[in-house]
Amino acid sequence: MEMGELPDIVLSELPGSCVIGHVRYSTAGHSKLVNVQPFVAGYRFGSVPVAHNGNFVNYRSLRAKLEDNGSIFNTTFDTEVVLHLIATSKHRPFLLRVVDACENLKGAYSLVFLTEDKLVAVRDPFGFRPLVMGRRKNGVVVFASETCALDLIDATYEREVNPGEVVVVDHTEIQSLCLVTHQEPKQCLFEHIYFAGPNSVVFGRFVYESRRKFGEILAIESPVECDVVIAVPDSGVVAALGYAAKAGVPFQQGV
Repeated sequence: MEMGELPDIVLSELPGSCVIGHVRYSTAGHSKLVNVQPFVAGYRFGSVPVAHNGNFVNYRSLRAKLEDNGSIFNTTFDTEVVLHLIATSKHRPFLLRVVDACENLKGAYSLVFLTEDKLVAVRDPFGFRPLVMGRRKNGVVVFASETCALDLIDATYEREVNPGEVVVVDHTEIQSLCLVTHQEPKQCLFEHIYFAGPNSVVFGRFVYESRRKFGEILAIESPVECDVVIAVPDSGVVAALGYAAKAGVPFQQGV
C-alpha cells in the first residue's frame, strides 16, 4: 500500500467529520492507560475532547484549588486541569471558556479541542511548543505539532499558529483570536536538538539543517582526535554527520 493511500482508506472507515489524536508519552503524572490522550469530559453544554503537547508549571496549584471547590479528577496528568477550568468558567460560549481557561495556565501548551461543530487550536503566549496549520486538497484544515505530519496525509503547510493565538475552525469559516501576547517568543531549543523529526520545519527552520549545524559547531568548539564519528540514533545522526564533515573524519554506524 502506498503511504499516500493510507489516510483516506483509514479515515473513510471512521464516523464523524472531525478528529484529534495524540502520540506523546506522559511527561506529567504517569504513563498509564488512564492518562492516554485525547481526554474527553462531559459538562452541562456537551462533550469536550482535548489533546495537549507541553506542560503546565502551575497545574498542581490549579488542581488543588479546583479540588477544594469540588472538582473530581480521573487522571494524574496535567492536561485534565484544562477541562475543569473550561467546565467551571462563568462564560457561556465555548470559545470564551477556552480563552478563560488558558488565561489561568502557565507553561508550555499547544492544545486542540473538539466540539460538535468546531475544532479549536491554541498555542501558549510564549510559543514554547510548535503548532502548525495545513490544508488538504479537499479543503480540510489540519493542525499538527510537526510539518512532517502534514506530509504524511498529503496536506499543504500554510502557517504556524502564532504564539497566543486561538484558531477556530467550523464548517464555514476560520476565525482567529489572540490571548495575551509577549513580544519575545520563548521557543524550546530542544525541539531542534531532540524532539522534532529531522524532516520537519520547526519555528521556521529546517530541523535537519539545525542538527547538522550543531555538529559542525561542536567539531569547531570541542575538537578531539578520533578515527570515526558514531551517532547515537536517531536524533544524533544528523549532528554526527555535521561533526564528521567539519572534522574530516569518517562517519560510521556503531550503535
